[in-house]
Amino acid sequence: MNERRIGAIVAVSLLLSAGWVAAAGQSGGDHGRKMGHPPRPMINFEQADMNGDGQLTKEELEQFAKTQFSQSDTNQDGFLDSTELAADMSKRMQERIKRNGARMISKLDENGDGKLSFDELNNRMAKRGDKMFDRMDRNGDGTLSADELARMEKRGKHKWRKSDHGHDND
Repeated sequence: MNERRIGAIVAVSLLLSAGWVAAAGQSGGDHGRKMGHPPRPMINFEQADMNGDGQLTKEELEQFAKTQFSQSDTNQDGFLDSTELAADMSKRMQERIKRNGARMISKLDENGDGKLSFDELNNRMAKRGDKMFDRMDRNGDGTLSADELARMEKRGKHKWRKSDHGHDND
């Protein structure tokens, strides 16, 4: 197997993992990582390990890439058009959202009923909300003005940090 073929395998695998990357980007751009945790793999090892021996060969990676491509190529014309790519990315994002929802329920469900009540959700989030509110309340008056809220929306995913003087570091 030559280097060109290996490059193609990697390229297809990365392309078909675009849904994962897009979903991670929407959740803060950290590719699904939490502080202190390694990045999540872009290839499902169990699916790619065709013979189940716990090792991946170049041939298995090539077969995995072909299978992924074939599954995405819904009209089986040998090409991926923008509709097929969008459908594949959407499917992967939905799967990730479902997994994250299940994980969130398992962490926050205090009574074990498999659902989150407002109180269960609010108990956990109240501390974070208070901290965020305090960071957004630039003048410390205990309320958010339209300007403070607009500033927060403008900054988007950036952290609001107050300096020693109670104002954000800009």
